[in-house]
Amino acid sequence: MTAAGSTAPLPIGGSISRGWQAFTRAPWVFVGFTLLGLVLTFFTQWLQDLGSNGGDSEGFGAIGWGLVVVIGLVLNVLVSLWMNIGLFRGAWIALSGRKPSWDDFFRWDGNAMGRLFLMALLLLGVNILILIIAGLSGALLSLIRFELSALPLLAGLLVMIYVGVTQMFHLPLVIARGDSPVPAFKAGRQGVDPQFFGVLGFGALMILIVLLGVLIFGVGLLVAAPVVICSLVAAYQHLFGSDDRTGFLQAN
Repeated sequence: MTAAGSTAPLPIGGSISRGWQAFTRAPWVFVGFTLLGLVLTFFTQWLQDLGSNGGDSEGFGAIGWGLVVVIGLVLNVLVSLWMNIGLFRGAWIALSGRKPSWDDFFRWDGNAMGRLFLMALLLLGVNILILIIAGLSGALLSLIRFELSALPLLAGLLVMIYVGVTQMFHLPLVIARGDSPVPAFKAGRQGVDPQFFGVLGFGALMILIVLLGVLIFGVGLLVAAPVVICSLVAAYQHLFGSDDRTGFLQAN
């Protein structure tokens, strides 16, 4: 393992291989938990759709249907946080050579969920800011020459890709290291910048694995999602180390 900012190249194939080996230590638990998380996600999305489509109907009232939408949205966020942390904990345990149990996946960690939620808000805010700046710059340049308006949009896209790659490990940074959003953002850049293009290639392969999972009648996603998480954790441990500084492995 190497420390953050090391120049040692990320072993892309090795990280994916370690991720697959970790998955095979408890395949049915990984698949079962992923399936449960997706079912709960679809249910929360159904609640939001139900509230949105029923807003104009009589009887329940607009406030009541609006409350259904809010409840569905809150549950959706909670399920997403819980599912990501559960898969991450299971992957970390499996990479250590042990077989994770159902309890390891189901365990609730409110502190980690809070940090991850704040990190997600920061990343959302950064990307929205990039889009606003690119859009305003494009609008101003279009007053000079219309063709120039595409340049800020292209630059904004490249910046968003850069942010996405350097923040690929935000989940373990806030959960295992316990970093708050801004330090985690800085640590992501410091750890990834020395070998940006290698991590970019690794991220592209992770996206490809997920897409292949979706193409296999969607069922393949039940395998692809945990394999990607396990590979991501393996890559993180190579770049940042494998210390559990927050005790998330034992959190209740």
